[in-house]
Formats: sequence, C-alpha cells, structure tokens
Amino acid sequence: MNNGLPRIWIITDPNHADGPVAPVRKALEGCPPEVIGVQLRAKRASDRQIVQWGHELRAITRDVGSALTVNRRADLADVVHADGVHLPELGLSPMEIRSHWSAFSVLGVSRHDRSGLEAAERALASYAFLSPVFGVPGKGPPLGLHGFRAAIAGVELPTYALGGVRPEDLRPLLRAGATGVAIRRAVYAAARPAETIQPFLRELDKYLASGE
Repeated sequence: MNNGLPRIWIITDPNHADGPVAPVRKALEGCPPEVIGVQLRAKRASDRQIVQWGHELRAITRDVGSALTVNRRADLADVVHADGVHLPELGLSPMEIRSHWSAFSVLGVSRHDRSGLEAAERALASYAFLSPVFGVPGKGPPLGLHGFRAAIAGVELPTYALGGVRPEDLRPLLRAGATGVAIRRAVYAAARPAETIQPFLRELDKYLASGE
C-alpha cells in the first residue's frame, strides 16, 4: 500500500465474452487485501447496466478488501457505494466532484504528460494514471520507462503506470517512482485471470522484500 492506495488497479473491459465482472472475480481469488483496486470502466453501457455491474463488483471488492471506483460517473459511483470515481482528463476536476460528493475517499484522474499531472495535483486528485507508458495499439507514442520517470519527477501526486505493462515491468516502474500499475489486457486477455495476476503480485513482493 502507498498512501492508503492499492498498488495495482484492474480496469474493466465490458466487451469481454464473459462480461467485465467474472474476470475480476477470478483475478482477485486468493489476493491479499487492499493490494488491488478495480475501476469500472464501461463508456458505452447504459446507466442501468453500469449500476448492475457496479453492485456486483462492489460485493466482490468488499469481500476481498479492494477499492472500487467508477469511471466518469460520480452519480452512479454513489449509487453502488463505490469508494470513488475516476475522471478523464477532459472531465470534471476532482475539486468539483468533492464539492458535491464529499464522502468519496478516492478521486483518480487519467493524464498523459507532466503538465497534466501538475494540474491534477493542484486539483487535489488522490492519484493519476499516466499513459501510455509502453506500446498500446491506437494510443500514440509511448513514454517509455525514462519518459515516465521524467514526467513524475518532483510531482507528489501518486502516479500509476498504464499501457502495455507486463509483470517484469513492475519493479523497474516502482524504482522509477510509480505508486503502482494499472492493467486491463493482462487480465481480460488471459484464459486464467487468477494465474495472470500472480506474477504481478510476486514482483511486488520481491520489491517490497528488498526494501527499495
């Protein structure tokens, strides 16, 4: 944990053949509490569908001690009793959300460069996802490890690396100053999500055990 935040965020994929919930349930099996958070992201889903998935994910995350956020929709996050909301770069600011939903403990943001991180820090975000760190089809030039390190240098906002992150990237990113990582394809492209998440947890354990 870092500042009460998880080290790994799973971002949902509503287009998965089994839906967004089942792979998360499998990925969280046997995971230690509070290490993994879940962001419900389903931009094209109806409000009713998001609420249904949100209630299911809230039950799962509550049972295993994981945080839950809902992408963009603070109103729906409130309905499903999520811990907070994750805001896109062109969305409302964390300060605006706090003024109406003061009970949220977590307000995340998506950012793509240093200036965006600095703006999020001023807006009192809880954390940021910085992307793309590694190559992702259709997401523009990746920052790379050195670009990620340069972007977050001196920024006190907890920042997660997002975009093409593999288990073997976790320790180098943590050494570069990342709070943790955010993943989606690593879980949703896997036949066995529980087995896929374990290498990330092992790399995290190695990092923590080394005292780095």
